[in-house]
Amino acid sequence: MSTSSLSPAGSSDGGLSPSPSPSSPAAADNRREKRRLSNRESARRSRLRKQQHLDELVQEVARLQADNARVAARTADIAGQYARVEQENTVLRARAAELGDRLRSVNEVLRVVEEFSGVAMDIQEECPVDDPLLRPWQIPCPAAHMLQY
Repeated sequence: MSTSSLSPAGSSDGGLSPSPSPSSPAAADNRREKRRLSNRESARRSRLRKQQHLDELVQEVARLQADNARVAARTADIAGQYARVEQENTVLRARAAELGDRLRSVNEVLRVVEEFSGVAMDIQEECPVDDPLLRPWQIPCPAAHMLQY
């Protein structure tokens, strides 16, 4: 029994086994060359896929950086608005405290006038603690009552 009858023509031994036919080394070289070309083509396709994936990742990075820049700009804008509103609220709180002090002073004067003149004065008490104007974020909405029915 010969060696060629034990191994088929397309075996994976790389064509290194001796073959009795004289055209066998050329066939083995041909198979190796075809395999080499196939491997080159496969490697080329693999490189193309990797390059395409890299290009897509680069585009995504650029898109995400642009989104990040927009979000950062919006955040800075909102932070600026918040700082301005907070500053305005500080001024308004100081003004409310000043007006409260002035109201207390006027009420004291009115009490003295009422006491000495005997004429009843309509004395405005200090702003109630539950005054909704001092808590604008909690102002009741009239429409909310209408929705309950």
